[in-house]
Amino acid sequence: MRHPLTPRTRTLLRVVLLGVIVAAFAVAVRDRWGAVRDSLTDLPVWSLAAATALGFANIGAAMFSWRTLLADLGSPLRLRDAARIFYLGQLGKYLPGSVWTVVAQVELGRDHGVPPRRSVAASAVSLGISLAAGLLLAAVTLPYSARAALEHYWWALLALPVIAVALLPRNVYRLTHLILRLLRREPPDHEFSWRGVLRSFGWQLTGWLGLGTQALVLAVALHADAGHAAPVALGGAALAWCAGFLAVPVPAGAGVREAVYLAVLAPVLPAGPALAIALVSRAIATLGDGIFAAGALLAARSGRAAVQPGAAFHSPLAGKSQRTGGE
Repeated sequence: MRHPLTPRTRTLLRVVLLGVIVAAFAVAVRDRWGAVRDSLTDLPVWSLAAATALGFANIGAAMFSWRTLLADLGSPLRLRDAARIFYLGQLGKYLPGSVWTVVAQVELGRDHGVPPRRSVAASAVSLGISLAAGLLLAAVTLPYSARAALEHYWWALLALPVIAVALLPRNVYRLTHLILRLLRREPPDHEFSWRGVLRSFGWQLTGWLGLGTQALVLAVALHADAGHAAPVALGGAALAWCAGFLAVPVPAGAGVREAVYLAVLAPVLPAGPALAIALVSRAIATLGDGIFAAGALLAARSGRAAVQPGAAFHSPLAGKSQRTGGE
């Protein structure tokens, strides 16, 4: 017989989980800072500013994609609440395995009345849509511009047709039903719609184009030819990050993305500048995860602080009015 966790145990587990995630995130920043600092010296300030804006746009698009799916399941969230759940949960990717992000988002979603089954479904499908959009972009741009890279990382593109079939709304419903049954959760109470899936796909594709443009800006700043670098950067960035996602045991795809960046950028840049782009891209993503999570947390706290004084002010008057009416 399964015994439900008590509220105190659930709170303790949540605190421990988030504490471990934050610690792993801090270690990731510390371990990469030396290499990132050395690579920054070769890049002009304008390219770093543009790359940062494009990287942050990718992070924002991912949240809107996930929020779209959650609304499609019947749990629409205010932007502030969605940002808190999504960005704090995203820090879980700095732990080995891809499940910690979903676990954190499930627990944080409870605070806003999101059923765990919907959180699990939206997170899993959002990841699938992200991989589909990224691998599609890589498949379109890389075969004629970076064949050598595909000889080593063709296995990542094999996931594309499988993911594409799995993302048909009817199949999504069956897969999420299976996942939730394995997790001993209640089955889905809503199906994804074509509109929701396509809108989410649009947000993810926008994010991948931003990330590819980031690689292009950095490559041009390091003296690559813009015409030759464009398809390599657009598809290469998507392939690198998707390969990192598919390397499930590796925290945040550490090392995998850098290796793919080196391979795909080889036709337009030497190894040194290509590695600099990979490190700067990862640094911006890591910095963005921290900034967005901190911003979402502060916004949520300020929102609660703004509501509480109003509630304290109106409550006595409301009570007095009720008593007067009763008398």
